[in-house]
Amino acid sequence: MERLVDPQLVLFDVEADSKEQVIRALSEQLLQLGRISDLEGYVSEVLEREGTSSTAVGFSLATPHAKSEFVTEATIGFARLANELAWDDEESVKLVFLIAVPIKDKGDRHLQILAKLFRKFVDEHFRATISEATNAAEIVALIDDIS
Repeated sequence: MERLVDPQLVLFDVEADSKEQVIRALSEQLLQLGRISDLEGYVSEVLEREGTSSTAVGFSLATPHAKSEFVTEATIGFARLANELAWDDEESVKLVFLIAVPIKDKGDRHLQILAKLFRKFVDEHFRATISEATNAAEIVALIDDIS
């Protein structure tokens, strides 16, 4: 089974003025690792999905995602922002988990990944640990059991 997260998909202190900048920064990493085949196509689909309803989920977290023909391998990218960013009219975020799932994946794999992440998000220790992590290996270890 493939690993959903790779240390190269973990970004710290990301400077961003918009959710599109965060999504684009993470998507560029996905493209570099061959996890997506088309940057603009994938970013467009994530933003389109974001337009249907915000992916800010509370706890200063957002989970932008798309099930896309441009995704070659199911992946989670992570960004910790340098400063909180207004994600929508109601919530600001500091931690962003970008979820990419190939359209060819059967069923609701993206929903399964989201559900596993949400179970982690409600754990105060998880949120504190991920907020204070100093290197990519720590982040990977915290979410590596999601498949």
